[in-house]
Amino acid sequence: MKIQSKIIFVTLLSIVSLFSCREEGTIDQLDEFPDPVAQSKSLKRGVSFAYQFVEDIEILGTGVSWSYNWGPGQSSTFDQAMKEQQIDFCPMAWNGVNETAIREYVSRNPNTEYLLAFNEPNLVDQARMTPQEAAAKWGEVKSIADELGLKIISPAMNYGTLEGYHDPIVWLDEFFSLVPESDIDGISIHCYMPNASALKSYVERFKKYGKPIWLTEFCAWEGHVTPESQQRFLADAINYLESDPDIFRYAWFIPRGSGSEDAFPYMFLLKNAVDVELTSLGKVYTQMSTQDKSIYYQQGQQIEAEHYTSISVSDGVGEAGWVDGPKVRVTSEAPNNTLELYNFLPDQWVEYQIEPLQTKTYDLEIRYASFVDAELKIEVDGEETIYNLANTTEDFIWNTATIPLPLKKGKHTLRITLNEGTVCMNWLSFN
Repeated sequence: MKIQSKIIFVTLLSIVSLFSCREEGTIDQLDEFPDPVAQSKSLKRGVSFAYQFVEDIEILGTGVSWSYNWGPGQSSTFDQAMKEQQIDFCPMAWNGVNETAIREYVSRNPNTEYLLAFNEPNLVDQARMTPQEAAAKWGEVKSIADELGLKIISPAMNYGTLEGYHDPIVWLDEFFSLVPESDIDGISIHCYMPNASALKSYVERFKKYGKPIWLTEFCAWEGHVTPESQQRFLADAINYLESDPDIFRYAWFIPRGSGSEDAFPYMFLLKNAVDVELTSLGKVYTQMSTQDKSIYYQQGQQIEAEHYTSISVSDGVGEAGWVDGPKVRVTSEAPNNTLELYNFLPDQWVEYQIEPLQTKTYDLEIRYASFVDAELKIEVDGEETIYNLANTTEDFIWNTATIPLPLKKGKHTLRITLNEGTVCMNWLSFN
């Protein structure tokens, strides 16, 4: 018995010693690096789309959290895939209430939370309703919503073609003089302007109602749109929409249509092919940063450059005008299955949340490409490090810069600002 007690004591002492070593030792002494972390899906990000295949849901579900199809329900064929991908579907009363269809959908999907009201009532080729006509039908909307416990989102507004109601604000102001604003839980709007600064100005007009904003249709359509300009618009728009706390949800129009992804206005997220596959634009839409501020990267973990927790675009939220930031595209570095930052210009910045396990000097590695020399400012807790990046001759020829960076144990925000030049970034890590 004494021998057995001695063995137990020695074993316990060894365990205590092991944990003491792990607390005070270096990361090299640990058995393995911390488990990788990944950003959560954005609860804001969605699509306006009538799914054709279960595979549409599976592939878009990697980055999309909600959808609607302009109808009062959708086929039960898609119910299981929607649950597995955690995508919320919102029924719609397009220009009236189909009570039977809405009840049938909600009975199969009792977690349904929202009912979207009329679609573009101030357009003659859409719901085409004056505020008085919409108010006359509102009792039906309110009745079915109350019966099923659904929150109502306002009629979806755009610049219109109905006489006297080109301005959506004029239509809504008149509508809310007839229907209590307390009946609704969000303002739905559509926008097809070709740049994100115009989108931001448009969105800000509707903040006067003090309700969460639902941007239920958007893409660049007006004016001269190219594949590259559509991609730039998408990146800028998402950076703004994710940064603005007044935006509750947004939905891209549309993932797939009858034409080719290579035809104007180049907005498809899915290829028109036998096998369901994301376009380059679709990869950007599903993989772009959700600005998830709940995660912290630790040493040895690769941080995708597109997974910043904040970006300089956010400086313009709540302010007049537009503040620019880096753009995002599919990386040129093989195997081309992630994204990169590009058009990273002076005074623009991105932030990442990190959590070193010890206080010491780390090697911050940045995977970059640039056709000109560039200067970075790296900030952590008010301490700045200036680092010069030598050009790689082209923005598709990649190199890894190693920057000594003192860090204290604990949670920090690392900001990378471009001082001079321009640069593309694929990933970063501290080791």
